Amino acid sequence: MIQPIMPTMHRYKNYNMTFKNSTASAPAAPNVLPAEKSDLMLYLESKEKNEKQNQILLSGLSLLLTAGTLAFLYTHNKKSAKVPKGKIEELNGFKSLKNDVEIPTLEICNSINSKLKEFLQNQVDFAKAKPEDIAYAGNPNDAKRLLLYGAPGSGKSFFAKVYAKTLDAEYKEVKYSDLNSVWSGEHLDNIKKCFEDVITTAQKDKDKKYVVVLNEIDSMVLPVERVARGDGGHSAFKVEERSVFLNYLDEVAHEAPNVTIIGTTNVSPKNRGLDGAAMSRFKNIMEVSYPDKKCLNEALKEHLLAMGEGKEFIEANKDKLEDFAARMEKRGCSYRDLNNIANTSKSYYLKDYVNDKNTKFTIDYLEKAQKAIDVTDGEMAGAV
Repeated sequence: MIQPIMPTMHRYKNYNMTFKNSTASAPAAPNVLPAEKSDLMLYLESKEKNEKQNQILLSGLSLLLTAGTLAFLYTHNKKSAKVPKGKIEELNGFKSLKNDVEIPTLEICNSINSKLKEFLQNQVDFAKAKPEDIAYAGNPNDAKRLLLYGAPGSGKSFFAKVYAKTLDAEYKEVKYSDLNSVWSGEHLDNIKKCFEDVITTAQKDKDKKYVVVLNEIDSMVLPVERVARGDGGHSAFKVEERSVFLNYLDEVAHEAPNVTIIGTTNVSPKNRGLDGAAMSRFKNIMEVSYPDKKCLNEALKEHLLAMGEGKEFIEANKDKLEDFAARMEKRGCSYRDLNNIANTSKSYYLKDYVNDKNTKFTIDYLEKAQKAIDVTDGEMAGAV
């Protein structure tokens, strides 16, 4: 029934409605459609146009939301996959070792062999020399590049800190793993950022000394011929990484002469174990060997002095400690091994001391601790 509609349409003049199959004659063509569009037609056209615009708008918003969601997920996942927050931020800051009681200066460090001590002292003297003194000596060129190589646990990083403290320099340690990234190209950006921060910091105070220790430097300066034998994509990346690293070494030397860079590695530069181009930039190269009995004895006493009655124990057991150090040397004991032995002996002692405050520390605790390292004589050097 169409009556409810009809009243709303009575106002349109000459309105005629003809049904399909109707016997009524069709109106003349001019009377079917008015010359001007009716209000209803305008309304329907406007409604249709608005609906299309709304559809277009909704489609656009849907695309934007989808793109935004994908962008968010990409950024979120990328941040989650990066090195933990703080890694790169830590690279930006130097620290002073002046008040670090665990790091001695070369003058009072007794656990270092004479050859390495002389080598580091020469570098300190050169770094402290005034420009006019260097000019008077004929401008010897010491590029402030040191390379310390040796077996794991031999004390390379520790003696680098000793050098920095003796020089009264700001110190920063960078590991290759700190610079690494799962994202293509970001690793190179981290290397660039690290060196650029060093240059910027050093230029702000040109009278201050800075020491940057690059641990695992062999990861960045593999010989080119070894890199070339690897996977094509990986080889190209390592070559580019090496190029960026070497270029920045040169830039630091030119832009920040108050910076000393020390590379540490377990790989010997002999027999082309390291890249030749990199080694030409590290002219001051020194092997850090395992400690002898004298160095082990001095390092052990430093550990024991931290105990409540450590000084008394050392004075009462000088001969026993010297004998213990000699046996550790024969076993190929590194500084890291010695640290483990000392800490383990203190743990044994602590357990007894908690139960009986009258318990005294004896050489037996050290003997028990060194036996806990389950390797045969001469193999301790490999148990790192």
